[in-house]
Amino acid sequence: MRRVVFTSLLCLALAGSASASTMQRFSGAWDWRFETSAFTTDGGEGPYWLVGEGRVWEQLNAPFGDRGPWGRAHIVVEGTLSAPGQYGHLGAYSRQLRVTRVIEARALSTRESSAP
Repeated sequence: MRRVVFTSLLCLALAGSASASTMQRFSGAWDWRFETSAFTTDGGEGPYWLVGEGRVWEQLNAPFGDRGPWGRAHIVVEGTLSAPGQYGHLGAYSRQLRVTRVIEARALSTRESSAP
């Protein structure tokens, strides 16, 4: 009986973590500066701690050019959203968006950056 209960609970836990890490497309504003990597969707969800590695990180930073390394950009990406927890600098973000593919990235102008 214990084995059946344990196996059932394990399956539920794995199913929950799998749904949290499903590849999705996201569009929104990314604010990258000292101790900040905040992504907020166009629909207002977030901010999420945004991470990427290697070539993906280079593509995310490309819009900043000589203005960088920090700035604000509108991005369209594919990636996985973590389960709720504590992410980023001092655990200040409730979720983490791990970018695996950059579809579009463009720097936001000063005027666009100050818009709500």
